[in-house]
Amino acid sequence: MSDGIISQYGFLFQRLVFLDIAISHASMERFFTYEGVEDIDVSQSGNVEDLAMVAQSKECYIQVKSGTVNKTCWAKVLGNWLLVDGYENSTFTLVCENELDFDISESSTIDAVYSYFDGGKTMKKSSIARRVYDKFILNNDEASVKQIITNLSNKCEVYAISLDEVSARISQKVSDTYCKDIKVYDKAKSIRVQRLIEYFMTEIDSAIKNKKAYTLTFPKMMELIGRVTLEISDNKYTVDITAIKKRKQKEAEDLVSNSGIREVRQLKLVKDDPGFVAGELVKELLYKDFREVYVDGGVVVSNIEDNAYTNYQDALLELDDSPSARQVFMQTTRKEIESSIMDNSPIYRNGCYVYLTGEEAESSKKISWGDEDE
Repeated sequence: MSDGIISQYGFLFQRLVFLDIAISHASMERFFTYEGVEDIDVSQSGNVEDLAMVAQSKECYIQVKSGTVNKTCWAKVLGNWLLVDGYENSTFTLVCENELDFDISESSTIDAVYSYFDGGKTMKKSSIARRVYDKFILNNDEASVKQIITNLSNKCEVYAISLDEVSARISQKVSDTYCKDIKVYDKAKSIRVQRLIEYFMTEIDSAIKNKKAYTLTFPKMMELIGRVTLEISDNKYTVDITAIKKRKQKEAEDLVSNSGIREVRQLKLVKDDPGFVAGELVKELLYKDFREVYVDGGVVVSNIEDNAYTNYQDALLELDDSPSARQVFMQTTRKEIESSIMDNSPIYRNGCYVYLTGEEAESSKKISWGDEDE
């Protein structure tokens, strides 16, 4: 696995841990910063009684590590914390992907950490080890510095959680707390969770693009939760078409050359142009996303597709006896599909019609733009 992929995985793990902590412990008195002093900073403006990680302090600094943490890595983490102003009155947590194979408080670990800092005297001045050496070791005896290391180690919290586990925790917490209004379509809950995570990721990306730390406040969190609540429910499904179309475009382009897909063959009868075919397949993929949410919970999807098939039959009656595939396509797709839940835009409308040309569609509702033997 390349270093780039490992780095991206580490960033993803860090972001999901950030969201897990923020969603779990959100309140008006607390705000969460991504890439502040530490990977994650938890700050508060009032007394804290319910957040064990922060205890009664004003600041909690959280380091997040994917992969395996060895003693050298742990020394760097501790060094970072020792350099924090007012570290004596702050609390510190290490969230790692794997359990540590050593005890952070045992004497051999304390010795290893001290040795790493002592070696800082030969490192460049900007390094963590050199900065700790200059601040603590240069003018203090070994026993005193080791006691400082021990004291900080003893009050640090360390816990391990996998990426899958933290993803599941976020999903469970959002579903339990912010999806109580969804009572019919369970899949809508997971789509709402995914949408919320996407919004958080976009906000973090925007801050990083502007070379700033990202701070999440309770009002901002509730604003995003309110947005996804309006967009995804038992009675409504709306999406940011612009953003999602970009993600679907590559998938659609990969499908264009697959003649084993009936939708592709049918669309080529309408217009044998890769750009046109890919564009219509994007619409189908968007419709499939919608369909996946609502297909198991009631008659919504069945009614939509019944209506679409009726529109197709009406289109055939309105055309001459031997219409071209293009004529059938144009006459059919201009007809609106009645639905109180699906966005009645040409994107979803076309997506539904294209879906009904595929092998997945019920045989009684399958439509054709033309004869593939022509």
